[in-house]
Amino acid sequence: MKKTLLATAIAGALGVTAAAQAATVYDQDGTQVDVYGRINYGITTGGTDQATGFVPGTGVGGVEATGETKNTGSEFVDVFSRFGFRARHQVAPTMQVFANMEFRPDLTAQNDDSMVIRNSFIGLRDDNFGMFRVGNFDGVVYQAVTSKFEVHEYEGFTTISGGPIGARGDSVQYSTPVLGGFQAHVQAKHASGNDQPVGAQDNSSTVSWQAAVNYQWQDLYLAAGYNQSKDLADRGASYSGGGAYAAGEDIWTVMASYQFTPQFSARVKYEEVSDTFSQEELTARAQAAAVAENDARVRSIVGSMENLWTVGATFDYGMGEIYADYNRVRSAFEGVDSRNVWTLGANYRFSRPMYVWAEIHDANFDTDDSISDLNDELRYTVGLRYDF
Repeated sequence: MKKTLLATAIAGALGVTAAAQAATVYDQDGTQVDVYGRINYGITTGGTDQATGFVPGTGVGGVEATGETKNTGSEFVDVFSRFGFRARHQVAPTMQVFANMEFRPDLTAQNDDSMVIRNSFIGLRDDNFGMFRVGNFDGVVYQAVTSKFEVHEYEGFTTISGGPIGARGDSVQYSTPVLGGFQAHVQAKHASGNDQPVGAQDNSSTVSWQAAVNYQWQDLYLAAGYNQSKDLADRGASYSGGGAYAAGEDIWTVMASYQFTPQFSARVKYEEVSDTFSQEELTARAQAAAVAENDARVRSIVGSMENLWTVGATFDYGMGEIYADYNRVRSAFEGVDSRNVWTLGANYRFSRPMYVWAEIHDANFDTDDSISDLNDELRYTVGLRYDF
């Protein structure tokens, strides 16, 4: 759901869900601890059946789908529910230390699966020198640029440099103070070569970089970012947490948004992988993933994007919001058609913490028949969310 300007600024600085309902559960000797989160249930139906059982062949990416997994029937889903703890201590009038732990459980039914560890980090913030933190958090390109387009509840968010790309683990970040409306961010994600056979390949550790800058002037917001998304396929080193993008290295993105009236805002962005792998390299990677029976990896490679345009808008009608976006996607793979992705959604707020929502999403994944006849189908989802 679209956040207010203040909440968005807080989320960008902390890398956590902006939870207006967060409750302070401890406040003593300059230390405060908040608990926050959300419970979000949905019922969904439609969409496309998922191609599975990939084997080396003559289809797109040198692989061919041998079957489908039913994915179009009605289903009760947990829509990214989560809870967390946020702590902070005022060291000096202008200096604060902070920490965050966040978890994502599956609340649809009783289960004994372990919870997903989300944004967890520690850091220091100073009004004069900026913010530094270390740990597991979304990439700075997502924080400053692409997150402004994640207004959806369930499906539809389309991006090359999302939160996990070259981020979410073993990372350090520095953000400057806001100076004349400008703020800059830099992040380094460490990849270790430990626990690999000695002599088999280059097992030296390495770093993948991200950088972003944003500018706010009254109702205008501008941002640009670079994500190295360093490929480690020929090294022994490996990422912990989010990995590199499947299509190649060096992701660039720019965006602009404008609050035309207190009720209406619009936004546009462009993203591109400037150093895409060759078709031969993409095919080899897809075939290797198919041999390893890693269908998810095959889908990410075959469905990877070279560039995309996104336009979106949000209208606040008083008791909730109506939002929509459209994405024009160019595939990195030859033989996979460009596609249109759009989402239309709305919500109605019963009270400050709880609202009901509905979305229609069209993935419009246009390919030839080699990917098991994936057809354009609409997905309908309705849900109920409570923030605390």
